[in-house]
Amino acid sequence: MTNINQISEKPELPLICIYKNRGIEIINDETIKFFNKASAYSLIQENDDSEMYSSDMKILTLEQKTDKFKNTKWNRFLAKTIYNPSFDVNLNWKQIGTYNLTDLKAKIKNCIDKDDDILTQFVDADFFKHKIEESSNFTLLIDNLNKYRLEIKDEKSILKENDEWNNKK
Repeated sequence: MTNINQISEKPELPLICIYKNRGIEIINDETIKFFNKASAYSLIQENDDSEMYSSDMKILTLEQKTDKFKNTKWNRFLAKTIYNPSFDVNLNWKQIGTYNLTDLKAKIKNCIDKDDDILTQFVDADFFKHKIEESSNFTLLIDNLNKYRLEIKDEKSILKENDEWNNKK
């Protein structure tokens, strides 16, 4: 992975977001709107621990900024205790590197290994990792993440597919 460190405009969606090397989300046209507001507590965090992966092989981070909140000792105290308001924020995207599909699949499989039955509540971890590994491009990777974890449409067919795969092992 290359470190580029340049500011970029809003990337093309969807993005695969990996949070703290264990959580996975898809950022799309529907979910991006939730990033336009942030709590005071979120704004005082030193590091986000999220990396977002784009279809054009860029690794990005997102910083939420607003002039309406000042990061003072008093505001940090309030945000951590009794008063944690939300603010409209500007989104600042930053490219922090590039990746190849093999690296991204390895990171996703690592998240599955660390999972506590969140990613694997519908399918076995080995089956899910197999589906990630057989994804030959970014679009298929998104499709498999959605199909087997994030947007379950037909639970019975997924369970059947999982069982058939396990019986072939």
